[in-house]
Amino acid sequence: MRWLHPAAAAAFLLLCACAGHGPRLALPSPPAPYEEMVGDPRWQAAAQEARATLEDARTRHRLPALSVAVVVDGRLAWAAASGWADVERAVPATLTTRYRLGSTSKAITATALARLVDQGRMSLDAPVSTWRRDLPNPAWNPLSPRQLASHTAGIVDYDQNRDLVGLLNSLRERKQFGSVAAALSVFDGNGLKYAPGTAFRYTSFDTVLLSAAIEGAAGQPFLAVLDEEIARPLAVSSLSADHADRPVPGRATFYLRDDKGLRRWREVNHSYKWAGRGLVSSSADLARIGAAWLDEGYITPQTRAAFWQPQRLAGGEVNEQSYAIGWRSNPNRALLGAERPVWNVHHGGVSKGAYSWLVVYPELRMAVALHANARLDDFADFIAIEQAVTRRFVEEIDKGGSEAE
Repeated sequence: MRWLHPAAAAAFLLLCACAGHGPRLALPSPPAPYEEMVGDPRWQAAAQEARATLEDARTRHRLPALSVAVVVDGRLAWAAASGWADVERAVPATLTTRYRLGSTSKAITATALARLVDQGRMSLDAPVSTWRRDLPNPAWNPLSPRQLASHTAGIVDYDQNRDLVGLLNSLRERKQFGSVAAALSVFDGNGLKYAPGTAFRYTSFDTVLLSAAIEGAAGQPFLAVLDEEIARPLAVSSLSADHADRPVPGRATFYLRDDKGLRRWREVNHSYKWAGRGLVSSSADLARIGAAWLDEGYITPQTRAAFWQPQRLAGGEVNEQSYAIGWRSNPNRALLGAERPVWNVHHGGVSKGAYSWLVVYPELRMAVALHANARLDDFADFIAIEQAVTRRFVEEIDKGGSEAE
């Protein structure tokens, strides 16, 4: 393998920074299209205020589209879509519009892994070579699913990749990889950065390698595993790969947003990272997947507890991001105030022209998903939209209690 000189890397990064494509666009004048579904009359008041929150946020942040879904007690309580899935073609965003998940894809991969663990087809602590004997880098053989899914395995991140060809392919995002095995070539020319379990370094390459092990355990391609273990059991039809080599029906157009308006994001190919950052879904289906973790018939309580426990390093300390297995897990003291912390597990995603957010509140029996087809200035502003929506539904839960109570 060849190495990339730092100056060449900097030049190529500058080249790739030109993300916008096509003419600059202005958002159409309001009113923007809006679609909503209220699952039960008891959520009507919460939905009315949440709608105002959504519409205000989309306008204030100058977003083409914003979509949200709330599931309570396993049922869709409210879902809404505001704005334009495609500005140029005047295509409204709908409840079935698919958005890029970015790194929220890791929580989806963890869901498939949890299913295989429950079925006895995988173990969190066996070496990945148990299920995949054809790995191109022998240093990977002893790594465990737990280490890979908690980012404590020692695999390189994008900025540490010294595999020249792989680095260029990950920066350009143009090459079509026909399989997970082929995608491993993007980073297989690297050694481990630290002894497994001794440190934490967040990287999507961990999840790509994990998906190779999942394939071996399931005996079928990774995307087929997602269909068998998630899409079909949960009846979620919008979950798929963000294919570049074929049409993806209902997928939003993604935009680069700045003070001058919008530009369509250049075409990208995410086939080298399906498991880590390459999936798409509607907000409603993503919230359903999050809520399914609370269904003991879908994922057992024992497996759920193992996956939602923040992982400790070899020295005994919890890793710096409170990262569990495919999720971040911590108390939220901002949602309802410091005096009423709410435990939540969550994952966010930043992708090409998209933001994604999935959060599960186990004590509230609630899951919330939020999407946009352009980035905001700060991801914290994006989370604030979800928090405002969630508070209104918690008020209704506090008034009448959830069905689980």
